[in-house]
Amino acid sequence: MHVLKKKENTTTGENMIIAYEVKKEKKEEILILHLEYREEFGKDMLNKRKKHSLKQEITNFLKGNSIKWNGNKILIMCGGISLGLLLYTKNPTNSLDSYQYIDDSILLAQETIKIEKDEITPKEKEEEIIIEETLKTENNNKEVTVTPKENNIKETTETTNKKENPSKAEEPTKKVEEKTIEKTKITQEQQEQQVQIIRTNGTTVTLNFTDYLIGVVAAEMPASFQIEALKAQSVVARTYALKRLEEGKTLTDSVTTQSYKDNNELKNMWGNSYSTYYQKIKQAVEETKNITIQYQGEYIDAVYHSTSNGKTEDSKEVWGNSIPYLKSVDSSWDIDSTPYLKTIEKEITTTWTLLGIDFQYEKAEVLTKNESGRVSSVQIGNKSYSGVELRNLLGLRSADFDITIENGNLIITTRGYGHGVGMSQYGANGMAKNGYNYQQIIKHYYTGVTLAPQK
Repeated sequence: MHVLKKKENTTTGENMIIAYEVKKEKKEEILILHLEYREEFGKDMLNKRKKHSLKQEITNFLKGNSIKWNGNKILIMCGGISLGLLLYTKNPTNSLDSYQYIDDSILLAQETIKIEKDEITPKEKEEEIIIEETLKTENNNKEVTVTPKENNIKETTETTNKKENPSKAEEPTKKVEEKTIEKTKITQEQQEQQVQIIRTNGTTVTLNFTDYLIGVVAAEMPASFQIEALKAQSVVARTYALKRLEEGKTLTDSVTTQSYKDNNELKNMWGNSYSTYYQKIKQAVEETKNITIQYQGEYIDAVYHSTSNGKTEDSKEVWGNSIPYLKSVDSSWDIDSTPYLKTIEKEITTTWTLLGIDFQYEKAEVLTKNESGRVSSVQIGNKSYSGVELRNLLGLRSADFDITIENGNLIITTRGYGHGVGMSQYGANGMAKNGYNYQQIIKHYYTGVTLAPQK
């Protein structure tokens, strides 16, 4: 911050501007002017009839001081409180003389410029206030009234005059105007949401939500996947966690909720690629910050799986209840993926013992399949099971399988990996390779949903 000496500010008349600084916000430079506290702030300073007290002051300041500033926004601050955002336009000559107010009514901010927390001075760390902007037409003159939260404003800058006589601080005019322009809530940068997870070793750790999501996405999806697939996974993981928290459930680091790995585990898993992969996943999480999947205004149960058999599964086939956004959809991108096809052998005697089947019955046959191609019923020995039941009992990768008996062994070939409901991760990566973005991926796998900010 550049604090002005009196002699540096001789062109500005009343010397209201006491310091200035230039901040960069998203590739745009913003000039921040710090004003000296004056009693008239509360009542007449913003009145159009006293333009010179601020409007002419700033215009003169720009003409009389050489400031390296590439922008058209000026944030007006006093004692840590943002009085408003001023917009200037200029003609092609780029002359300072051509700067003009767009409108006096925009003197109060219609947007808030965020300054990084570590750049705010102690004097500027003020409590939350609400500035209500109103516009009243009276005798063809515009009048702007500042109405603080609950009709109160706490002056936080202690000037010498105020210390000597606190009664001199006048409250702003308290009027109910005919037309409200906009309400802008100005707060310090809010602390990020914290979440607790129970680790497999029994310890409970508290994490920033962003750090938690990075650990989840890294544990649940290969970091080598396309960035749009990783973004889709970030939104899905965020929604899944928020839904569980909303239901009062505890998050873990295992498949009972979502897998999670901390930085040490990721370093062991990725080795020399740690920095590259970590930054890639962090990018996916941050570029989808606060975005969630909702159905009719509520978080969805954002379940997902590794690989489908070419189609995802209807929730009714797995859990018995039909959910409108968890319907079977095409996922042909999975067919060419590595986890798609897997053949295993299981010894009959061990399997029959596990299932409690009489050894005199040596039979294994798929009886029916459902619309998604997964097994509806299968006969093993003298018993019948659903595909989901046998998958769970034998630890199969998928409920889409073929089964035969050869040389005293069960030969089982599975297609896909996981329960098959919701987003297929390998399918998402296939979509990303084919040019789909994360929004399109999510809306393909979850029927009729919307992407909306975190509640």
